[in-house]
Amino acid sequence: MRILPHLIAMFLIAPAFGQPLSAPPLSPYSAPTVNEFLTACRTDPADCVNEVGSAEMAKFQFDGSLCLPSVDYAKPVPDWLQAHAETHAMPTEDGIYLALKSLYPCK
Repeated sequence: MRILPHLIAMFLIAPAFGQPLSAPPLSPYSAPTVNEFLTACRTDPADCVNEVGSAEMAKFQFDGSLCLPSVDYAKPVPDWLQAHAETHAMPTEDGIYLALKSLYPCK
């Protein structure tokens, strides 16, 4: 039965009519750059908003430069990042924090 190992390999390598296995979609939590974060946000908006909160907590400094208006502060962040192409190559947390500081400066 030499054919059995070949059949098993065929199903593992090309399960859908000869298509190779694809990588799982990138999560907003694991996106290394803002660009990849924005790509992941299109498929997982809930985790996108949650990652904004995680990045804010990781980068927050008690220096009075950030004043969040409500619990919905994360929603405009992806749009702000999308509109600022200069952030797309930045590390995700840095870009998110820049967006938050730009959107919600203390006056």
